[in-house]
Amino acid sequence: MLICISQKRGFFWIRGGTISSNSLVLLQRRDIPQAADVFAEQFMEDPLYIFILPDRHTRLNVLRIFFRNYLDMLYPYSDLYASSSQLEAVMLVFYSEKFGSSRLAQLNYVRRIIVAIIKSLPACKYIGVKGFLRGVSILRNMSSAWLSMLEDRPYAHMDMLVVQQQYRGTGVVTKMIMPLIDECASNDLACTLETQNPNNVPLYGRYGFELVDTIKMPDSELEQYCMVFNR
Repeated sequence: MLICISQKRGFFWIRGGTISSNSLVLLQRRDIPQAADVFAEQFMEDPLYIFILPDRHTRLNVLRIFFRNYLDMLYPYSDLYASSSQLEAVMLVFYSEKFGSSRLAQLNYVRRIIVAIIKSLPACKYIGVKGFLRGVSILRNMSSAWLSMLEDRPYAHMDMLVVQQQYRGTGVVTKMIMPLIDECASNDLACTLETQNPNNVPLYGRYGFELVDTIKMPDSELEQYCMVFNR
């Protein structure tokens, strides 16, 4: 499949510095549909989305709708990286300094959430209104609100990272994570992430992330593991 992606390589701009890498691609807004499809396909067996969408036959269609609107919602505050133009791996990183702390910034973010929810309503075709509202409620409980523990320290939050099945075990995770870790360390940014997959905890631990909190989803066995880089 041919994918049209911006080939802007070398420098990814964030306030306070750049993430420099000759092998990563900074995706643009027009690349969101392709990136969303990769996220949807690779999160098919993720515990969180299995819990939200137990019917496997409709899960992929709903995830495609969700991720397209989720990425668009966070785009002004985040950078979307790919390992190459082939999207072997895709990573979304949210920067607190892009978000801002004013009341207006917070209201604008709420507005973007509402718009994303409205744009995701076509998912009701597959899961019904009740299923849609249930999914919104679960995602609200499994949010990144725990980042408030960082108080005023700026951070880069690795919101999502996926590697396509055929490229796992080839060093792509290291290729994606290490430039982010290095830049956070050199610019005194906290580097954070969360996962609902317990198998990911030791994986991220090998890169220096420590588990700082575990949030249990009400009425389920699902847990969110909150991690901060500390090395």
